[in-house]
Amino acid sequence: MISPIFTTIVISFLAIMIYMKVTTNRFNTGDEKRIEEERLSNSVRKKSLDELDYITIPFDSLPFSTEDGAESSAEPGSEDTDPAIAKDEADILALKDKKIVNFTGISNTDLKFTYGAPNLPILTEYDQNFTELVRALDSWGTHLLEQGKKEQARKVFEFAVECRTDLKSSYVQLADIYAENFEFDRLDHIIEIADGLNSLMKGPIVRALKERCDINKYVSKK
Repeated sequence: MISPIFTTIVISFLAIMIYMKVTTNRFNTGDEKRIEEERLSNSVRKKSLDELDYITIPFDSLPFSTEDGAESSAEPGSEDTDPAIAKDEADILALKDKKIVNFTGISNTDLKFTYGAPNLPILTEYDQNFTELVRALDSWGTHLLEQGKKEQARKVFEFAVECRTDLKSSYVQLADIYAENFEFDRLDHIIEIADGLNSLMKGPIVRALKERCDINKYVSKK
């Protein structure tokens, strides 16, 4: 007579084997699909990039340390500008003649399908320029706030949000400026922008912004 314990062990073993086979097949199917999509995307011909949503840096309205910010030759450590801020400005000015596009959340495969495989290197460059821009803006705004230059920081963060950055600190610091001024309509606006982000950071950003919607917290500070 076969032992019940032995039967249970055999059944459990078979169940595990079946589960592993199904799981393996599922992953293999997914891998095969991705491989096929990548193969097809590599065959897409080059397309026009004229309709891309290029970002234009508003040099005239951003708070550069010189009146002709776009022509500034500010260097870290200059006499008139804080070294950290001077570096932030220099990083942004370095992007003056470069094309900038936000491709956050869009895979290389999708880029090739949409714009053609031969365009991937240049599209990657445009996206890297975007990354450099929003990082420099976030750093610049933060350093301005540290120096008490709240209105200047506000302009920097507003442009960063307009570009659809997904750096949480840019949204949060701008939200604090709005909330402290009781500009909750503007806070609602950037929550809408954040909620439309194509980024894994969308959720954390929206939650952080909604936490700043309690007007009573700011009334108590006045």
